[in-house]
Amino acid sequence: VAANFERSGGLWVTLIGEEEYEVRDKDGNTCHVNLTDKTCTCFEFQALLIPCIHAIAAATRYKIRVDTLVGECYSLNTYRAAYAEKINPVVGYEDIEILSSDGSEGQVSLNPPASRRPPGRPRKNRLLSRGEFEMQGKKKRTMCSRCKCAGHNCATCKMAI
Repeated sequence: VAANFERSGGLWVTLIGEEEYEVRDKDGNTCHVNLTDKTCTCFEFQALLIPCIHAIAAATRYKIRVDTLVGECYSLNTYRAAYAEKINPVVGYEDIEILSSDGSEGQVSLNPPASRRPPGRPRKNRLLSRGEFEMQGKKKRTMCSRCKCAGHNCATCKMAI
């Protein structure tokens, strides 16, 4: 939620109806957000049950608490209810029968899936999954160790010694 909160800063929010908003980004893309139904047309809000950047922008613009938009499954009460009952350890696992793939008792052999490595050079950057965004960080400036100038290194230095 913290990363979404930071990225929601530059969005324009327009009130359409009761608890319905149109959120526009810098590129002109628009999303329709309904805070009562907890929906957004980017579908990230519905899939993760965590407010997307559009929902956070609409909530902060109209002074609605963002923590009320998080799904009930992430609440402390749900977490406590999940672990309220005692969890017994597994005892006597030596008595559990293991069947092989042909149905007889014995040793099970697990083999890796039959797959081949794709041709070509591996990717340098991994593909981001849905809902995951690349963070923009400060790039380290290159400094020459010979002349102490910025923008190149000693291998490409053209300064006289």
